[in-house]
Amino acid sequence: MEKQVIEYAGIPVGITIPDGDRLKFIAVKYPVIELDGGTYRSVGELQRAIHQHLQNSEDDQGMFRVAANGAGGAAARRVFNAA
Repeated sequence: MEKQVIEYAGIPVGITIPDGDRLKFIAVKYPVIELDGGTYRSVGELQRAIHQHLQNSEDDQGMFRVAANGAGGAAARRVFNAA
């Protein structure tokens, strides 16, 4: 496992670092700060957690919500990127 930058809706929101056989998430954007320090089995599991967190949030995370749920179907948009 390697360090990875995690983007949501084209915006870098954190990084992952290896933590044993899991990935530890280090948040770099306030909208996902509640997930900081969490460990996940895979990038996919982390991505689902971020998406669910942002969809359920009542805070000022509109830019993420619009980018993730904007016009077009799911196949037409790419919400996540891990580099």
